[in-house]
Amino acid sequence: MSVLLMRLQSDPLRARLLLLIGLWIIAILAVSLLSPYFLQASTIPYLLQYVPILGLLGLGQTLVILAGGPGIDLSVGSIVSLVGVSIGAIMTTGLGVWPACAIGILLGGVLGLINGVLINVLRIPSLMATLATMFAYGGLALATTEGRPIGNFPETFGWLGQGDTLSIPNSFLFVLIPVALVLHIMLTRTTIGRHIVACGNDDRAAHLSGLNVVRLRIGLYVLSGVLAAIGSVISLSWFLAARPDAGKGMELAAVTIAVLGGTHIFGGTGGIPGTLVAILIITTLQIGLQLANISAAWQLGIIGVLLIASVASFGGWRQIWSAKR
Repeated sequence: MSVLLMRLQSDPLRARLLLLIGLWIIAILAVSLLSPYFLQASTIPYLLQYVPILGLLGLGQTLVILAGGPGIDLSVGSIVSLVGVSIGAIMTTGLGVWPACAIGILLGGVLGLINGVLINVLRIPSLMATLATMFAYGGLALATTEGRPIGNFPETFGWLGQGDTLSIPNSFLFVLIPVALVLHIMLTRTTIGRHIVACGNDDRAAHLSGLNVVRLRIGLYVLSGVLAAIGSVISLSWFLAARPDAGKGMELAAVTIAVLGGTHIFGGTGGIPGTLVAILIITTLQIGLQLANISAAWQLGIIGVLLIASVASFGGWRQIWSAKR
């Protein structure tokens, strides 16, 4: 037992991951008691259907916050909305749905680049910069469509958002999991990953050691925009319609997922596995409480309490780890 505690104290991310897995098990047991329908076989595919879009946003948010600054991206929900209506508008010109989606993903990268330049070149605090672009991107999506959704997407496009393979949603199996694996390998096995963590720990020391901190952080905002755009494509494929409010509220959920998953709000500590388990916790609570007919207000309150408790517990592990170092 003492050996296990020593290992957990020396590795806060592993301790965090175990804590999150325990919280997920508790969440499953709790919602199972609240609703007898939760443990039905059809619930798992239904639950996983909701995971990929928020998951992609949470992964992008994890990287932005991890690199320090402190960085945050409140515009990801509006990027989902704006990219979606842009793809719908491009399709009205006669271009095929998949080429339109490719252009939409490039647009997501451009929108992320704007965020990165505002924050890292013009030195506008990330909270204010991305709050401004959240309103700008979201307002543009509403203004260009006059609040009306854009439809006429081909039925075959639903393969990604509506289809499944072996009862697992295609968007989860072929998009979220591969993206998460690539990002995890990037963070843990590559020089870029080490640079991201170094910037989050001490950006001045990273700069003095020769790292281009500004370029790295801008690149992560671009990546966050691209991931949000891919999430928008999944949303389009799921509903076969581009709604100008499709991403409303997703930005706060993405921040919650990243922080709950163990990414320290000031950067330097975090990882992909914790973010994935946090997505499952949030989705399990949302779906389970909906099945139990518990109001959305209580759902938000429960998730808020869970976030506060988890951040407080993680602070203890971080202090232990820092003391041992």
